[in-house]
Amino acid sequence: MGIGIAMADLEIFKLMVLDEDASYSMVISTIAEQLMIDTSEKIVEIKYIVNEKSPQWRLGTIWGFVCSSGTIKLLDMPASPVIEEYQSEIITEGTQSVIEEGQVYQDKQTIATAMKHYSIMHKYQFRVKRSSHRSYWLICVGENCNWHFKETSINDFAMFKVRSFNRQHTCTLMDNTFIQRKRTAVVVGSMIIPKYCDPKTVYTPTDIQTDMLSQHGVNLSYMQAWRAKEKTLQFLRGHPADSYSKLPKYFYILEKMYPGSVVKLKKTADECFLYAFVALCTSIRGWEYCRPVVVVDGTFLKSTYRGIMLTTSTMDVAGTILPLAYAVVDSENDASWKWFFEQFKQAYGERTSMCVVSDRNESILKATSIVYPGVPHYSCMWHIWANIKAKFKKCHLQLNELWSRVHATVNRIWTMISNIAEPLNVVTKDARELPIFDLLEYMRTLLERWTNEKLLKAKGTFTFLGSKFNKELENNRTLSQKLRVGVSTDHIHTVIDGVKGYVVCLESKKCSCGQFQLDELPCTHDLAALRHKNETYENYCSTYYTKESLLRTYEISVNPLPDESKWNVPQHISDEVVNPPTEVKKQS
Repeated sequence: MGIGIAMADLEIFKLMVLDEDASYSMVISTIAEQLMIDTSEKIVEIKYIVNEKSPQWRLGTIWGFVCSSGTIKLLDMPASPVIEEYQSEIITEGTQSVIEEGQVYQDKQTIATAMKHYSIMHKYQFRVKRSSHRSYWLICVGENCNWHFKETSINDFAMFKVRSFNRQHTCTLMDNTFIQRKRTAVVVGSMIIPKYCDPKTVYTPTDIQTDMLSQHGVNLSYMQAWRAKEKTLQFLRGHPADSYSKLPKYFYILEKMYPGSVVKLKKTADECFLYAFVALCTSIRGWEYCRPVVVVDGTFLKSTYRGIMLTTSTMDVAGTILPLAYAVVDSENDASWKWFFEQFKQAYGERTSMCVVSDRNESILKATSIVYPGVPHYSCMWHIWANIKAKFKKCHLQLNELWSRVHATVNRIWTMISNIAEPLNVVTKDARELPIFDLLEYMRTLLERWTNEKLLKAKGTFTFLGSKFNKELENNRTLSQKLRVGVSTDHIHTVIDGVKGYVVCLESKKCSCGQFQLDELPCTHDLAALRHKNETYENYCSTYYTKESLLRTYEISVNPLPDESKWNVPQHISDEVVNPPTEVKKQS
């Protein structure tokens, strides 16, 4: 807040800047310091007047006078009675359905927008006869029509009051005038804003045509509806090129809000966007309690500048998807995948018995062999089973899974192919049309929602194991009721299943059927031996399946980000330039 200081007996004027919430004592001390006044000997008498030309009429101009008295007084001049009269009735929204004489609007732009909405709803058109900083006068486009609208400012304030409004049309072309003139795409777009707040909502230009005709009797062409949609999207999301300039500030806030996260932004030599990588701390911490199986995949983006979104995910204790990291790159090539895995390794490191599962993308194979030379990589090998599928249509999937699990060098449990990445692609299908800033924020809010939901579900789990593995254990327990057990030693048992006998070693957690070793969960034979010994199964299950691991996976929540207007970002971050990609194939 600027304060002008004038002395009554001296020709002195100074301008000082104070906080808007500054106290009276702070104002006095600041004035006394600037003018070198001893407040113990002299009075500082302060008066203020409202600056009527300022749209922010609450901020006044303060005038200070130095007196010779020995006390300090503050003379509060009340706000203008005009302001107090209309303060509770000022209209701030431009979507008024009823416009009447005597209404007061916060500024001229608000009433102008309101009149455009009003004209669409009542199917007529007007033109501006006079417009200035003090008046706004509209008349009908028809000749010699009595319809008119007048409003003027209130004593030079920014607020405007409706003085006269004649709603009666005397022209014979009232219906035709609205049809003949072009609709304002901005006005139609502002009426359909709620339809596009959620990116999952599908609302096409054809839908706009249908709704405008049925609700307002306005017949739009397809191109008019399309332009209205584009105006709405631009209002909600801004220009796609501007989205890239927000990335430095956004990444800075992510690091501040989520300590331990890894976010990286890479640009070209000419300051153009190249890659972006995000791995939040909640996923980094949660991965410690999940089996080290990383599923990677890429999907194309449908925004203005295209690109590819790369994702990594794994399966949690409950058998659901845990997104680990996501990135936006130019395309799926050797350089982009190598950069992606380098950032992933910085965030997650390398764990024992870790493996990577993906489709048969050669760039992924090369990147993992360079960044993770000791980590096995498994890809979908459907071509191997082409002949088997042709001959054994009902069992080729089971054979493929069994063969893959038995011959894998690390235990992947049930993660045989990259299918868990596909549901993630489906969830982000509509978000792939968003600008890059909104896309990354959509992924963050998705992780925020999933983390909270899964934590609540984990707290509501009352079994020792997670839901997926507890169900598998219950199925095995039911089947084990029909088996007979013959004891060999304290830890080795022979279990008769039909006409076959299986050897179970509880000490080494092995069964001759092989299922105990692969699943790391007691099979039917192990449960029969445990029942025979009157022993519980808890000590024979992998720690990755327990409820405790599920709670620890989501113990760090993803808190909401503050509004962009509240971000406190250093100046050098705000000044960083990120231009949109240059080599982009234009959309039709």
